[in-house]
Amino acid sequence: MIEFMSSWVKGLGLAIVIVSILEMLLPNNKTKKYIRMVMGIYVLFTIVSPFITHQEVFKEDTFNLENYITTETSTTVDQSSMNERIKELYTQELEKDISKKMKEKGYQVKDCKVKVQISDKEEETKITKIKIKVEKQTESETSENETKEEQNLENKIVTRHTKNKTS
Repeated sequence: MIEFMSSWVKGLGLAIVIVSILEMLLPNNKTKKYIRMVMGIYVLFTIVSPFITHQEVFKEDTFNLENYITTETSTTVDQSSMNERIKELYTQELEKDISKKMKEKGYQVKDCKVKVQISDKEEETKITKIKIKVEKQTESETSENETKEEQNLENKIVTRHTKNKTS
């Protein structure tokens, strides 16, 4: 059965390749549509012909479905690999969060590594080590933040002062 199907697919592929090559070689004239119709019938014949000539392959007696059906299924989940992936994601998110908070405080994080001990019990899960390489942001970066804060503070003072004068 499998040999039959593979030979059928090979024959069909060959027929399609031949038809494609012939179609590229055809000149653009009135007969092109008739030649294309004949090539289509050839491909159709190539598809149907093996099933007509080898009818004995498709009789119910020759099919043994037991050979193709497996009743054993494996649904085991590798919990250890899932736990490792969760630990990895947890560690990465901690590193991102630490880097973000350090950046908000005015430091540029060059490297951040976190070691975590994860347990089934939430109380026993803990961070065992944090290693951070930081640099103070350059003055131009910090001065931009400071000038924005100063401008906001100045605006508040000016609005208070003008309110007090008008009252």
